[in-house]
Amino acid sequence: MNQNNFHNKQLKYKNMFFTIKLCALFFFAIPIYQTIFDSALSFILNIESMFSALMFILLLMLIWIFLDSNRNKNRVFMVLEIVLFFAMCSFAIYVSGGYQSYYKFLYLFFIVSYTIEFGMIAGLIIAGCSSAALLTIDLLSMPKGDINKYFESDIALTAMFLIIAWVVGYYVKNESQRVEKLEKFANIDGLTGLYNHRYFHEYMKSICSSDYTTEHSISLLMIDIDYFKSYNDVFGHQKGDLLIMLISDLFQKHFGKDGMVFRYGGDEFCVVMLDRGIEIAYNAAEVLRKEVLKIEYNEKKMLRERISVSIGVSQLYPENDDYLSLIERADKALYKAKYLGKNRVEMYSSIFDQFKELEPEQTNATRSVKQLITTINSRDSYTYHHVERVVHFCELFAKHLELDKAAAKQLIYSAYVHDLGKIYIPKEVLIKETPLVKEEIEMLRSHATYSAQIAREFKGMDEIADIVLQHHERYDGKGYPNGLKGTEISYLARILTIVDSFDAMTSKRPYNYKRSKSYEEAIEEFRDHKGTQFDPYLTDQFIEVLELVFNSTKCGDHKSININQYTGLTAYAEESEREIQLK
Repeated sequence: MNQNNFHNKQLKYKNMFFTIKLCALFFFAIPIYQTIFDSALSFILNIESMFSALMFILLLMLIWIFLDSNRNKNRVFMVLEIVLFFAMCSFAIYVSGGYQSYYKFLYLFFIVSYTIEFGMIAGLIIAGCSSAALLTIDLLSMPKGDINKYFESDIALTAMFLIIAWVVGYYVKNESQRVEKLEKFANIDGLTGLYNHRYFHEYMKSICSSDYTTEHSISLLMIDIDYFKSYNDVFGHQKGDLLIMLISDLFQKHFGKDGMVFRYGGDEFCVVMLDRGIEIAYNAAEVLRKEVLKIEYNEKKMLRERISVSIGVSQLYPENDDYLSLIERADKALYKAKYLGKNRVEMYSSIFDQFKELEPEQTNATRSVKQLITTINSRDSYTYHHVERVVHFCELFAKHLELDKAAAKQLIYSAYVHDLGKIYIPKEVLIKETPLVKEEIEMLRSHATYSAQIAREFKGMDEIADIVLQHHERYDGKGYPNGLKGTEISYLARILTIVDSFDAMTSKRPYNYKRSKSYEEAIEEFRDHKGTQFDPYLTDQFIEVLELVFNSTKCGDHKSININQYTGLTAYAEESEREIQLK
């Protein structure tokens, strides 16, 4: 059942109950007024009494509306509403003749409305209370020594109350079970018993748009089973389904009450953790990753690659955030984990995170840089993601080289702006899928000069302009734009050249018809060109960084190099990810 239709149906029921109870107020008033006034005419002629009566009804309506609107917030209001309904019904019967009253049927409003709303047990309790009240009125209002000729009919009426409560309650119970069954079919994944993709979006939309997020944190884990497609292809879909069930059971046991687990689709899962910050969610994900490696299944020894999981973690921001952005960030973190070799957990980090620690006088400059990077993304998503990856590996390299804080910041800021000059390059050249002609190559090469000019326009970024200008110079002097050689090239520019070249090797560029290289192939490329294109010492140091990263992901040991202390990298586009998997 669609969740919106379900809520609409619930709203219609609520409005119906409210209308029934509101109408009951007027029915309760009729016997009271008949007792006070001999006839309708005398009631109409008595203007003061009529005004008082209308004010009394209005007051009751306001009280009723107040109780009804607050009943979901506090059970006390719900109890007060029921007590008020019951008291008015009993009072109307008592003043209209007691045991002789013709308004004993008013209890039916009370019984039917609350039986439909709360179910059979509540209906039978209310019917029992109504029956007891009716028989009590018979005893209290009957003259002494007289025979109550209405008592037998009242006993039959009380039996009717109980039967009506039972029948209506039984129907409501069956209807509720039917709705639950339909919701289960609509919301539960048939294979794993977890909540499915459709309900995940409904739940996230509901929880993220509620008042809950103002005082509580929400973290999201997106989990992908590594090498599952290969497992499915080799052992068949039936074995694949069994593995999915085995892993999903582990997810449920691992998170228990700490997280709500969903099957997002295929071999992807999501976990929503309420009241858990991103650090706690990350630690829980890391424990889960290790538990998956311990799973025993018959085909384990036959696999070339072991089954593991990659996990992306993100958190809902307190202000100006929505569930779709949260999902997107977790998805980017997941692709970052896949790109870095799988079998790892990655927290989401933005390309702009580094700008948070800039000096106040650089705020305007960095705001302009952000706008330019965002503009580049709208024109050429490859360049945008390329910048992210270059920033990430510059951070890794700076840590490895133990650069001081000032030099590391210059390197990282240079990585952010080194391709901003591409904003002046025609979009057709940037996204061209065939090799560039000579004129287009010269046009593309001009981006280094443009990037340096942009950097010089911003206060506080003059020092990085030369780094940006020189990031396409070669160690042997055959680079551009000025043909600098060896140590003539800035030290940080030589670092940026290596990192920029590494990403160019290992990612799929629109105008490069060659396939992207693997980590191992990139390392061999560096060894072949150190001393010619690249600084030999820095090249050896960067190879050490790559080997640390590559070996840590292969063995699953993240302690050898803690990539999560760095920020900036989100993910390859899906095409780049497919290229990596093919290799």
